[in-house]
Amino acid sequence: MNKLREELMTILAGTDSVRPAILRRCKNEEFLYATDLPMAAEQKDVMLFVRKAENIGWRSEIQAGWILLDRIPAEPPENGFSGPYGPESKCCASILRRHSGQHKRDGTREKRMLIKAGEENPDIYERTCTILHREWAEALRQGVDLPGLPVTFFGEEEEQNQ
Repeated sequence: MNKLREELMTILAGTDSVRPAILRRCKNEEFLYATDLPMAAEQKDVMLFVRKAENIGWRSEIQAGWILLDRIPAEPPENGFSGPYGPESKCCASILRRHSGQHKRDGTREKRMLIKAGEENPDIYERTCTILHREWAEALRQGVDLPGLPVTFFGEEEEQNQ
């Protein structure tokens, strides 16, 4: 379990509800996680959960009985993905390294995609890297900026500037 999910699970475990709330990866690409806590708890307990999550940096939105949650770290979350990293992830790291001056976008969308894929399995992670690799190759052909995404998301260490 990655550190981000662990934080939310800890808050959910301390929240009064009639049944344990579900926490899942959010299908909305603008958020990392979603919980059905509003369907399992009283409004005061839902609002307490939201306040606690927001106090530690989570952004939240309540929609159709679900709380959508998002917090994008600068680096991959601890225990986010342990590998193995395959050829597509290596290609992504290579593209980012070779075109380091072209990172103008923040990379939030890509980080969300990789965090969600990292919770699934290495095949899903590689498929996500394939999508990103393809998008970035097209962006380079069109002269569009790449996302500012650390290569640590692809199992590589950042180079130290000396």
